Amino acid sequence: MRGRRRTPCVNSRRGESRASTRHAMSCRHSKGESAEKVIRWRDMWTFSYGPVLLVNDSQQIIGFNPSAEKLFRDILERRRYSNVAETIVQCLPIQRILEDRSPGCNLTVSACEGFFAANILPVDDNRCLVFLNDLTEVRQLESKVEAFVKTNKELNYIINSSADGLVSVDANGILIRMNEACEKIVGVRAEDFIGGQAIRLVEEGHVPDAVSRHVIKDLKPKNLYLKINGREVLITGKPVFDSNGQLILVVINIRDMTALNNLRKEIQKFNQLKQQFTTELERLRAKEVKGVLVGDSLQIKKVIRLTIQAAHMGSSILITGETGTGKELVAKMIHRNSQRKDGPFIAVNCSALPGPLLESELFGYETGSFTGADKKGRAGLFEAADGGTLFLDEIGELPLEMQVKLLRAIQEKRIRRLGGAREFAVNIRLVSATNRNLKKLVEDGRFREDLFYRLNVINILIPSLKERREDIPILTEYILEKFNKKFNVNKMISPKIMTRLQAYDWPGNVRELENIIERFVVLSRGQDLEPDIIHSDIFSNVSLPGTNTSLKDILENTEKEVIVRAYRECGSTRKAAKRLGISQATMTRKLQKYGWNAEANDSSVDRCDSLL
Repeated sequence: MRGRRRTPCVNSRRGESRASTRHAMSCRHSKGESAEKVIRWRDMWTFSYGPVLLVNDSQQIIGFNPSAEKLFRDILERRRYSNVAETIVQCLPIQRILEDRSPGCNLTVSACEGFFAANILPVDDNRCLVFLNDLTEVRQLESKVEAFVKTNKELNYIINSSADGLVSVDANGILIRMNEACEKIVGVRAEDFIGGQAIRLVEEGHVPDAVSRHVIKDLKPKNLYLKINGREVLITGKPVFDSNGQLILVVINIRDMTALNNLRKEIQKFNQLKQQFTTELERLRAKEVKGVLVGDSLQIKKVIRLTIQAAHMGSSILITGETGTGKELVAKMIHRNSQRKDGPFIAVNCSALPGPLLESELFGYETGSFTGADKKGRAGLFEAADGGTLFLDEIGELPLEMQVKLLRAIQEKRIRRLGGAREFAVNIRLVSATNRNLKKLVEDGRFREDLFYRLNVINILIPSLKERREDIPILTEYILEKFNKKFNVNKMISPKIMTRLQAYDWPGNVRELENIIERFVVLSRGQDLEPDIIHSDIFSNVSLPGTNTSLKDILENTEKEVIVRAYRECGSTRKAAKRLGISQATMTRKLQKYGWNAEANDSSVDRCDSLL
């Protein structure tokens, strides 16, 4: 094609493009091509609706028609590509088609962020026509349709996978969608009702009411609790509005509450059973504590209740009371009923050791700390009680210098051995006991106030035996049975001796009572405990009724015993008064006379009795 001008580029002026095309066609015609063939080319060139390119065997664009020019101009403006035509042609198999002399149909090209379809028609050995079709928008639309179809499938899967029934109704009450769960709950097929009025479900007796009509009428969410096919069902309808506030849809959720209600009932049964087990456990624990704190008085019941309650907590406990009341036994019971029951229980008497030796016992010591120390060092009681309970008895006798170190150990939960530099973390529960008034010691400057508050988080006061004289007969029988088993005997105690025991003040409390009962059991020669074994120095303050006691005192003591016993057994002033044949006001006045606050004690007695 000698003598032809170079192919114009895409952004050439329209006139130059057409001139180049006419020149190329005229050159071919001058070499002997028939006029009929040229006219056919011109027809395809001029009257083709789509873009057409004339390309030679070197894949150079000789010319293009107006549709192609417009296409490339639009692409240039939209996508900022200046060589669109050349890029597309370079992707087409021009040379192969010219060599085979066969058209190329339905060829696709992806270039310049677009997608094109091409059909190639050979004109002669060196040229061909390329018919293009811009499918970019079509492909984008296809992608959107595919995404929509995929999303719709996913939505259908999600809706049908829901255990709740899901229904949608338009603003005119037409049923649009119903999932599989709804079909099962209501007992219908969706295809029989979709496209029709939702109210048909009510008219045909499938559901008692249609929540959609309430929502369409009120334009507010609505809940209905219905029974459908023997199932308890909660139906919730919510309105959906467009940007103009117009109702376009009602979304309905149908939840089968039968299983949930059954589960709720099972949980209620479980909670009731749990409460029964908890109550029974508390009873067993109360009985176990009662084996240590024997008695039936209101004071001892309060101690038992507080001991059980405090055992579950991890707070520090201070046990107070006179000597011999059983403070260490209570500490052991706290440990056995706590979460640390599987850990060690370590007890130490703070008054039994001097300060320096007590420090080494509590915190341990390293090698060579002092003369006579173990060459390998030794762990202290804090380390030995790790994971368990450390009981410090007679804490009021602790020297001031030791109080500082004990306070730091409690606060930091770390200790340092005597003569050592390394600290040890310890995890203990501290229970302490004293028969002294720590508040008075704090006022006198003999006990640190900050340590007192650290120890006295929970206070358990064990009453003395003279403060609960009504427990002496029960406690005596308990101790007597214990020694009968120990010595394999069957001793008994007479009412006369029991009266002596109940009238005594017992400065040594339970410990002293145990000592006396053991002496009775060991020294009595017959089955009955013998009064002459009791020495006058022990019961010097006891006067038996009928000897040196006036009739008024005897009657008053008897009345007190009857009044208190009736109140203890009945649990309220009303019931006790009815048993004794007196008024409730008289019963209350008698109790107050003998030091009982009936109104405050009634509920406490009931609570303690529920445990015991």
